[in-house]
Amino acid sequence: MISRNYSIIIKYLTNKGKYVTACELSQQIGVSIRTIKRYIKDINYYINDYGVEIISLNGAGYKIGGPSKGIKRVNEEAENIIEGFEVEDSAEGRIARVICTLLSRNYITVEELSEKLNLSVPSVNILITGVKDILKAYDLKLISKPFYGSKIVGQEIKIRSLMLRYAIKTDENYSLYNRLDNIAGYEIESIQSIITKFLRNNSIIICDKDVTALLIRIIISISRMRNDCIFQNDDLKDVCKPGNYELVEKIMQQVGKAFNFAISKNEVLYVSMSCGVTIYNYNTGEELIKDSQDGVEEFVEQALQDIFMISGINFLEDEDFKNALVMHLKIFINRFRAGINAKNPLLNQIKIKFPIETDLATIIATKLKSEFKVTLNEDEIGFIAMHFGAAFERKKDKNGKKVCIICHYGIGTSRLLVEKLKQQISDIDIVGIYPVSYLDIAVKQDVDFIVSTIKLNNRYFKVPVFYIEDIFSNEIVNELNSAISVGEQRRKIIAEIFSRDVFLKVKAETGEGVIKIIGEVMKSKGFIDDEVIANVIEREKLSSTDIGHMTAIPHAIMEGAYKSIIGVGILEKPIIWNKEEVQMVFMACFNKKERYKLQIFEFLYDFIKDEGEVKRVIKDFNFEKFMRIIQN
Repeated sequence: MISRNYSIIIKYLTNKGKYVTACELSQQIGVSIRTIKRYIKDINYYINDYGVEIISLNGAGYKIGGPSKGIKRVNEEAENIIEGFEVEDSAEGRIARVICTLLSRNYITVEELSEKLNLSVPSVNILITGVKDILKAYDLKLISKPFYGSKIVGQEIKIRSLMLRYAIKTDENYSLYNRLDNIAGYEIESIQSIITKFLRNNSIIICDKDVTALLIRIIISISRMRNDCIFQNDDLKDVCKPGNYELVEKIMQQVGKAFNFAISKNEVLYVSMSCGVTIYNYNTGEELIKDSQDGVEEFVEQALQDIFMISGINFLEDEDFKNALVMHLKIFINRFRAGINAKNPLLNQIKIKFPIETDLATIIATKLKSEFKVTLNEDEIGFIAMHFGAAFERKKDKNGKKVCIICHYGIGTSRLLVEKLKQQISDIDIVGIYPVSYLDIAVKQDVDFIVSTIKLNNRYFKVPVFYIEDIFSNEIVNELNSAISVGEQRRKIIAEIFSRDVFLKVKAETGEGVIKIIGEVMKSKGFIDDEVIANVIEREKLSSTDIGHMTAIPHAIMEGAYKSIIGVGILEKPIIWNKEEVQMVFMACFNKKERYKLQIFEFLYDFIKDEGEVKRVIKDFNFEKFMRIIQN
């Protein structure tokens, strides 16, 4: 596996383009000349697949040689590793390297591991102890066989879950770094090319994160088949064919042909259920795959009726929302049954900006558990909240200037962005939403400007390109529509919803303790009652509201005569709420009749994202100063 030090050597030699002495390289890396010589030998082992070699010449030093295309590929991979896609050179990073090496082989001896990782045998044995601890969490074991070495054993689906965690890494733009030794970079490019060509030839659009997820699962499938590690007949017996099965089957048949593998039904089932691909036409708003035999459509219809009865909010006539939610839940159910989790990179921001939408998503989660015996975790609840967010924006009913959107997130987030722009900018017409992989199609659209969630080179476009760094902020709205002004409304809402009477110092050891203390004070002032306090505590159990920057926002929806109110509690010292350290708590209680006040969460986010301001308010404990800061 190519480490950061190896990558620095590759990049240095590539940039120099001439012979470099071992002494000069040792000064660059900060290791001995002897270590440099060992590094060069190991690097050549890895880059040989590209037809590239570091050449040694007595008296001159080292120079990288080979075809220009191969050198370019090797250099690009080295740059990715230097920029942060590599396993760290720490104890934890070394353990990860051992795991990835074991996952790439059937058996490997400790001596082979020692040579491969440039570590002593005793050092490798120490790392093996850490490896075993990690394997326990996946219900896996490390077994040894005389003269063969060690290998990881256990249920195949759990081994692949381990691979998803350690063997392949992606960044926020879904660039991929592979840590498996038994599949080369050019082979990954080949798989990616097969996927892209198939989708293009069949006029199918899939968002970037889903394409990357599909690619990763196919890489893992090929890697395991190379080691003769396949699913047994009973491994996936409880998993139903997801809606994307036929698409994945056709792609994998082409991959199998290219790699000379016979692709089994179980391999197709694994990839289709675990990748979470949603096949969706971004322009027409229609899914390309539908299946009414699994009861999910009926479940969504009933759940939305229940939400209407509970909250008074009617989503039943929003076909776009219902279709997207049905497709998402179908894919999730299969992922859950396969024991596969999908991380939500926007979770903390979603919890801050969309608390009501998150509450509605938790209702879906509760009903889903009862109906299908599956559990939506916080990441999945966040994904569902995005669909509700898009539906809320559509309800504002404005229409619209020709805009093309490039979004590298998923469907729910893309839809939310569309509705946000449509509802907050007058005279706007979204002519298409495209993942980055379809940029060439997007730029051919006749538009006035392009909005993108990923940085693009503006000089390649004939129209202005606006980059959205934070899709939850109003920055892009302000850029595109200077007429929007929320200042006066902001001050009005803030003045109505905060009170000096519930700006408190609190001493507590747990999140629930904090809620009870703030709640009792709010009750004594006539703002809420015991039922509201109980609802806040119950809501917290479904999905924790600690959101980073030392803050938490426990909340509940009220009915009746109580006005919306937020109690503020400053703890004497930080506590661990759930996962995050918290010292400032906003206990938000909203009357569902006052929906216009929900903008307060947007204002809170503006405040919370500046950790320096949060710390200042905690230190000063001054209600007037807090109000001035949050109003501005």
